[in-house]
Amino acid sequence: MGNHLPVINVIQRRKSGRVKLLICQQTLVFFLPFTPLILSCSLMVSLTLCLSFVGGCRGTSKASIDGKRAFLHVEKLAGFGPHPSGSRAIGEVQQYIQNHMIQVGLQVVEKGFVAATPLGNVPMKNILGVLPGKREEIIMLATHYETKFFTEFEFTGANDGCSGTGLLLELATALSKVRNDLECTIWFVFFDGEEAFVQWSPSDSLYGSRYLASELQAEGVLQRVRSFILLDMVGDKDLTICREDFSTRWLQDVLWSVASEMNYQRYFQECNKQVMDDHWPFLQLGISAIDIIDFQYGGSESPGLYWHTAQDTLDKISADSLQSVGEVVYHGVFRIQKELFGTAK
Repeated sequence: MGNHLPVINVIQRRKSGRVKLLICQQTLVFFLPFTPLILSCSLMVSLTLCLSFVGGCRGTSKASIDGKRAFLHVEKLAGFGPHPSGSRAIGEVQQYIQNHMIQVGLQVVEKGFVAATPLGNVPMKNILGVLPGKREEIIMLATHYETKFFTEFEFTGANDGCSGTGLLLELATALSKVRNDLECTIWFVFFDGEEAFVQWSPSDSLYGSRYLASELQAEGVLQRVRSFILLDMVGDKDLTICREDFSTRWLQDVLWSVASEMNYQRYFQECNKQVMDDHWPFLQLGISAIDIIDFQYGGSESPGLYWHTAQDTLDKISADSLQSVGEVVYHGVFRIQKELFGTAK
């Protein structure tokens, strides 16, 4: 990594209003036009389903993920154009991320450093949004926000860079509205420098995640991180998420179970891929971690026809895919709390 020059700026936290929604409200309204007898039966079925789901994912019924809103974030991020580490455009992306997290009432922490790359020293910045819970233990939700550096063509990175970032911003919005239900503290982590500059290797990749994992370990904070969920390439219209082989099995089981309960098995499939990604430095230090990634982006073979090409553009991204992954992760946070502490409240 070379010479790291840590810079930490804490941006003032602002309070935001809270909106509370019930996941069964729309279902109940749907049945209103029917006759009283049908209405009565339908309400009973709806209430039963609602209570059954809440029993499985307690504490998750007060807010929801909006895939269309996540897509608007992706659209905005892609609109900044290519934004590899150290570029002028990445400064605009960083400001966008920070502004949104302040808007939803998170404490924002910038962790800057200088990475030694094959192309020379490059300034980088990890961005953290902190949502305090009842406990100091941390569930970390993460993504990388920079796009890969190319000279041969313009790389937008709509899926590889923008989709995970857009969805993580939406998760920050949704979870901030139910902060009183959070047992764990949630960290929303936006990594810089996931991509290699020349050739993927242990020293030319994962700059931001390697830096943060090492820093947290040195500070004695890493032991508070109980789970790490990485979002990468999650916006593909033809979404296929396999179990990533390096990832922690119990975390996979939790999220795949939630996906099954929500009838998202067509997206969270029982297939396997091996992907070296930003979860790796945390796995190496003993942290339970999972990579949620669609690594067959375009076609049925990995890594896919659109991966690291000029075709990674906004027209390949689906709000429905963002919605599906977002709902699974959102509800998964509460299920993970239950697994860790026996309660979601």
